Amino acid sequence: MLKKLLVILTVAVLAVMSLPVTAAGASKVAPSTMPRNGELRRPVSQDQPMWIVHIDTWNYADPAKIIELIPEDILPYVVFNISMSINYDHDTKTWGLVNDGYELAKSWLRTCAEKNVWAMIQPASGGQCHFPDYPYDSLDGTLFEEFFRDYPNFLGFNYCEQFWGFDQVDFPVSAVTRYKHFANLLELTNAYGGYLVVSWCGNQWSPNINPLAMLKRVSSFEEACRKYTENFILCEKYTQQSYIQDMESLCLGAYLSGYSGQYGIRYDSTGWSNADLEEGEDYTMVTGLSTHLEKLMQAGLTVIDGPELIWNDDFYETWGGKKTSDGYTSREWKMYDQFQNVMIDLFRKIIDGTIRIPSREEVINNTKICIIQDINVGSNDAKYSTPENLFMGLYTMPGDGALRNNRTFFKSTGRYPSIPVVYGLADSLARSFEIKVNASQLSQRWQTQQAKVNEFNGLFPKEYAGNVYARRNENSWTVYNPFKTDTAATGRLYFKYNTCDYLELSLSQYGAGVINEYPDSLSIYLNNYDNKLVSSSTLKKDIIKIYGASSTPVVTWKDRGVNQARSSVKYIEREDAYSIVIWHNGPIELNISCSGDAEDRLTEWTESGITAPESPMLYAGDRQYEAEHFEYKNIKEIVKNGCNTGIDNFTGQGYLSLGTSGSAAVKDEISVLSKGSYSFELRYSLASGSSAEVDLYINGKKSGSLTLSKTGSTSKWAVKTATVDLKSGSNTFELKVKKASSGMVYLDSVVISAD
Repeated sequence: MLKKLLVILTVAVLAVMSLPVTAAGASKVAPSTMPRNGELRRPVSQDQPMWIVHIDTWNYADPAKIIELIPEDILPYVVFNISMSINYDHDTKTWGLVNDGYELAKSWLRTCAEKNVWAMIQPASGGQCHFPDYPYDSLDGTLFEEFFRDYPNFLGFNYCEQFWGFDQVDFPVSAVTRYKHFANLLELTNAYGGYLVVSWCGNQWSPNINPLAMLKRVSSFEEACRKYTENFILCEKYTQQSYIQDMESLCLGAYLSGYSGQYGIRYDSTGWSNADLEEGEDYTMVTGLSTHLEKLMQAGLTVIDGPELIWNDDFYETWGGKKTSDGYTSREWKMYDQFQNVMIDLFRKIIDGTIRIPSREEVINNTKICIIQDINVGSNDAKYSTPENLFMGLYTMPGDGALRNNRTFFKSTGRYPSIPVVYGLADSLARSFEIKVNASQLSQRWQTQQAKVNEFNGLFPKEYAGNVYARRNENSWTVYNPFKTDTAATGRLYFKYNTCDYLELSLSQYGAGVINEYPDSLSIYLNNYDNKLVSSSTLKKDIIKIYGASSTPVVTWKDRGVNQARSSVKYIEREDAYSIVIWHNGPIELNISCSGDAEDRLTEWTESGITAPESPMLYAGDRQYEAEHFEYKNIKEIVKNGCNTGIDNFTGQGYLSLGTSGSAAVKDEISVLSKGSYSFELRYSLASGSSAEVDLYINGKKSGSLTLSKTGSTSKWAVKTATVDLKSGSNTFELKVKKASSGMVYLDSVVISAD
């Protein structure tokens, strides 16, 4: 094994001179074992945000093809999440999607490494997990260290929805045990420069296991969060239709108080309800744009995870696949229009600087006040949740409630910042909050709701009027329509930088955007894309009125979406105002040259400093290709999900049934760092009948023949090895059956390694 690793490394190093330049500059090849030097492999900050895009087992994904879908300008910021979503049958005690979590994660991670993209692994949803928990022992030598040690592109582990599924018969792990495991994971991720990502959403049964409760209850976790803060990413998740503002407050509070290094969001349509509280009704992806914009621009959010429902919102497999010119069928994935027109376009506005993410210090200064959850007696809500009426009278929507009765993340006003509730203040920056109030003192401090509102009004002067959500940070306004009905939201925004007087705004349902002020112009980004509730060709009306301009404003605009109906922008000049009427369905960008006579305007603002992160070091290890992703012709079938099919012990998510045809054939594309001889290892099963014969072709030329001997069981796999000569870069292999077989041949995978 040592000799093999040395050969791989030597070949890789010799190949460096011929490698292309990566996003970071000159290519570098990782050593066979990555060092434990504590340096972050891929730093995350307001200047280098992270988008976690899912390669999801619910989607029966081909990792290589999902990676290829992401546009080049977005790709440097993306971390691919190998999502082994949970589907477990307690009656049969079997998995419904992932047969072997370790083998699938390793296989898909190898694909990400070969493609030179960052990746992490999601082993868990709730308490149910494909990997074991190690709450007491070091993680040295475990599979958790293996992934860091062997793969230079590996960034860590993603634990989703940590509010359910604990203390079950088949999953006896408790929440306390899981968080002790997290403490060990944080130590490991710190050593290797990676991350632990945890997403939280709550309900009335889970306050005692929310992140703040775990800081109170699990001392090893609290210590690890203080010690390894930069390695912990806490995300709010939208799966439950309750405790939504509580979730936001606790997750933001952990970030601002110094217990998590970054603040993230994981949007999920299952937490959405319409105005009539019907679950999932009137949902479209743009409903989440408001909360993304608000948290990015006002709360310092640096990590976007998802959206989660991949098969509904992100990627889909085309029916019947794609036919190739040589008679093969290739499975094919595409992006939904809503994914491109909402999420991808949102991230492009981060990259181009329209959306500026403030620093943690800036958010603390703007937030001014935090609540320290110091209550240790009473109900779980009293001890671990946000104080029940904290947000009432401030930004809770009319008719909405608190905690279990809180059904919307929309806010009635942007006058006030999101209020963080914290366990403690872990560092000097956290202790710099202007006002720090213990939860146990709130009833004395604010004896009435009006007393609370009066104090907040004094802290946060009114800067706009109306029922639209609007909040300003320096020269940038975040705006959105907070209504779940087909009702326009309107508002008047008083300029602080532009020399006109003010702007009036009307936004259509679910509309959201950014308004950037400059002394003599406005840059406006609006998005209301919807192809679910209405036809994608249906245009919806937004209105912008500018008051106090000394000359006629000049408007230029462009549509930004794909398959987007062309917008209509009309300009109306009246005696007291200049109106711009925008009919659109999708992202649109407007630049308005306008100025007035105001002289008391601010003139300084902070520019965005976005820079693309470095690419991973190049991976020189084994390449792995799963048969369920091969191109094929004249085969029996592709088994996309092999669970509960009677065939076991496969490595990916499924396998390929070659059948008994004498004309069956499969092929795939493979790549290596340098020209040379490699080991070609075909993993197959042949339960009965005579042996099968296949010819192996490399780059269109016959390389040899392989005899596939009987294995004796469909779940017993054998490996047939051949030596092949490959060129540097991309190659193809092809397997052609020589004659009909009397037994059913199944193909699992091909592994390419240094010979």
